[in-house]
Amino acid sequence: MALHTPQTLEDSLISFSSVAVDDLSRTELAIWQGLVDSNPQFTSPFFTPGYCKLLSRCVPGVLAGLMTRGRSVVGVFPHEKMSASSGRPVGSVFCDYQGVIVGPDVSWKAERLLEGIGLSSWHFDHLIACQKEWTKYHRTLDVSWVVNLRSGYEEYETLMSQSGRGQLVDVARKRRMAEREVGPITFEPHVVDHNLLDDLLTLKSAQWARSGWKGRYRQTWERNLMHRLLEWCEPSFAGMFSVLRIGGTPAAMHIGMRSRRTLHYWTTGYNPEFKRYSPGLVMIDCMLRRIPALGLTRLDLGKEEFEYKRRFHTHTVLLAEGVATLGAAPRIA
Repeated sequence: MALHTPQTLEDSLISFSSVAVDDLSRTELAIWQGLVDSNPQFTSPFFTPGYCKLLSRCVPGVLAGLMTRGRSVVGVFPHEKMSASSGRPVGSVFCDYQGVIVGPDVSWKAERLLEGIGLSSWHFDHLIACQKEWTKYHRTLDVSWVVNLRSGYEEYETLMSQSGRGQLVDVARKRRMAEREVGPITFEPHVVDHNLLDDLLTLKSAQWARSGWKGRYRQTWERNLMHRLLEWCEPSFAGMFSVLRIGGTPAAMHIGMRSRRTLHYWTTGYNPEFKRYSPGLVMIDCMLRRIPALGLTRLDLGKEEFEYKRRFHTHTVLLAEGVATLGAAPRIA
């Protein structure tokens, strides 16, 4: 199967179908991954077939909307069904990047896509806003905060110094304080330790409960997702469970995922006994120092706005929230 033809593919020549991710052929999965690899818009691990395969092990009904021209797959739209005709992103609230994985030479319409895969509506909250086919359905816009490490940590450190942001200086000071008062700091970018992961999920669940979001990580599928991610390892998609220790004791932990080039910062927690040393910020700095050696060129800190993201980031990615609905007037942002 070819990824695309040299000419722009007109919407009228494209057909649509919805297929269970687990039923996709190796060729279809390879084309999907090829579309991800060929366009920097899709560098996030949430766009990879690996992410959707992982979710399909944890929840039923993970689907791929296939866009085809003749016998060639030219686009993929990952989604779940909320009801017979209503859809949402794969993984629901856990999915931090959403959109149609498609080549730049393919012309398509959101309405024809939804109709072709049997949806009358699709709810989104982390849609890449650069896909103009969805623009009229945007309700609000936000950004994901990204650190570019393409030139390595030293260049990033220079950029932060030139910009007048003192985050790295502050982190270095907290690190020296912790080592002086408690003991050596060690950092492991990935450990396979299910007991430690349970500790992190318990910490995070309690934190969210205090913020009014009770019950997170108490559902079986949510814990299965994290534990399966811990051991998932493919060249194009893998879990990363990072642990920062101070004096031999876990002080901060993070479970996230990576694609070929991007580590996505996802679920993190820290031991409150070490709060004065800002272990979460020290851990991010350790990540930034180590991930270039793993072949990764960016750390995506996610959408929510926090001061530490402003101080660490180099650029942002515009994201949209809204509902695409057939047969109803769209709400324009």
